[in-house]
Amino acid sequence: MRNALLAVAAVLVVFLAGWIVDDKLLGGDISRNTSVAGVDVGRLDVGEAEERLTDGRLTDRRIELVSGGNSLTASAGELGVMVETADALEAASDRSMILVQPFAWVGSFFSGDDIDATYDLDVDQLAEFFAGGGEAVFDLDFGRPVIEVVDGQFVEMDTAAIPVVDLDELRVLVLEAAQDTSGGVARIEIPIGGQEQVDRGADDLIAEANELVGDGVFVRVTGERKRILIPAETLRNWIVFGGTVDDPTITFNQTLAQATVETLFIDIGEDGTEPTFTVDGSGTVRIIGNSAGSECCQLDSHERIWAAMQRGETEVELSPREDSDVRGIEWAESLGIQEVVGEFTTNYAPGQSRVTNIQRISDLTRGAIIEPGGEFSINDFVGVRTRDKGFVSAGVIVNGVFNNSVGGGISQYATTLFNAAFFAGLDFGEYQSHSIYISRYPYGREATVSHPHPDLEIINNTPYGILIWPTTTDTSITVQLFSTKWVEGEQTGQTEGRQGSSCTRVTTERTRTWVDDGRTEVDSVIAVYRPEGVRCDGSPSDPADRTTTTTSTVPPSTTVP
Repeated sequence: MRNALLAVAAVLVVFLAGWIVDDKLLGGDISRNTSVAGVDVGRLDVGEAEERLTDGRLTDRRIELVSGGNSLTASAGELGVMVETADALEAASDRSMILVQPFAWVGSFFSGDDIDATYDLDVDQLAEFFAGGGEAVFDLDFGRPVIEVVDGQFVEMDTAAIPVVDLDELRVLVLEAAQDTSGGVARIEIPIGGQEQVDRGADDLIAEANELVGDGVFVRVTGERKRILIPAETLRNWIVFGGTVDDPTITFNQTLAQATVETLFIDIGEDGTEPTFTVDGSGTVRIIGNSAGSECCQLDSHERIWAAMQRGETEVELSPREDSDVRGIEWAESLGIQEVVGEFTTNYAPGQSRVTNIQRISDLTRGAIIEPGGEFSINDFVGVRTRDKGFVSAGVIVNGVFNNSVGGGISQYATTLFNAAFFAGLDFGEYQSHSIYISRYPYGREATVSHPHPDLEIINNTPYGILIWPTTTDTSITVQLFSTKWVEGEQTGQTEGRQGSSCTRVTTERTRTWVDDGRTEVDSVIAVYRPEGVRCDGSPSDPADRTTTTTSTVPPSTTVP
């Protein structure tokens, strides 16, 4: 019995010694296997446990804040979550009565104790988080305000508002997420409690623009007595708001301002005249005439008005400018009209009525310019030949039969011009030979005209302008073409063939040589002749048939010989 008691006493001594050494000497304030909010604080002193609980591990839960299609992720601590540890640590360090402690120590080897922590959230920190950049989740890039003129006044067209976060509800949601120990990222839809208007400075911009506009600006043109008020309502339409929210700008619609001023003073100025060309007795081309004219206003007018508005001035003086529709000496010189590039002469008997018509059309077309790439049409330039224009009745060919009509004989002018263009290497649009060959013209190389068809069209295929300069004497007409030599033409062949049963088709070959590089090109012109009073199919012509033709390959029904 005594031995049994000694054994029990020995075990008890060992037990107590182990408890004292492990728990009292080597352990801390808190028992083994004790945790707070899942964080192990067993065998730690209270101070050590507090450091562990406040090092962020209880507030590092990642929380995704979602609004619409945008999101922002932050830790619970960044959102203002805090952990109150005092009560939890007090509970963790609370020991039972001394007699019970050894047995509690034994139990700590087999089970643990997890004590809840107290969580709280600093709403001010949560609000600062959104104010300091968290609002980016709402995608609040409004840009500068849109200001337009409505009924003559500036109006902000797109007032902006931002969502207002319901912080009380969000606080509850964030605290729940922070205490959830399931792991992963918590996802919270941001609760919205309303909207708040955003001041993007539109009122300040409108006030600044109205100060610029004032009560309008008076405008006058140098040398003119007319003085016009451009009212504030009009000036507001010229204002342009730009820039960004952080750096807004107010500028001027220069195009609209300039156009408006020119319309207001459309009757100001003098008409100008373009220069013309003449050829003196020595054959030298001279540029004569030219009056620049004037109109409102200089192209810096909008700048002057804008500068005056910025200075607070109420009157602006503008300067006229040269008539923009009038081409001047510089344009004329740029055409390079300086030497004869094509020339031809045909003869006629003096004193005939047809000579009057030849001389009249020569006068009308003398000085005509074919610009580079342009075209000269006799019918377009001269129009219908009438007595009012100075033409008289003379011989014509109608369907292969000789007759009389006003303007008869001008085909000699057409033929002479045709040949000058042929040797100048120019291109032809519409052209047509006489239906009956007339011996005063080069065989197969001539042209006739009637209105509206056939016509003679000369195409300028050079980079220079071409001056048409016809002159007449009692017995001849000469057409000279002045330009800069670019290409030359010469007749290098001619062939004949039948067309139908009665007509002769003449093909005249031309070789063109380009002055700059010597390259050559071969083309041809066509003439179709028939006997007097006969069609190409052999049937008799009907002078009453006034049908005309428009091509160079079909015999004309009405020609002017």
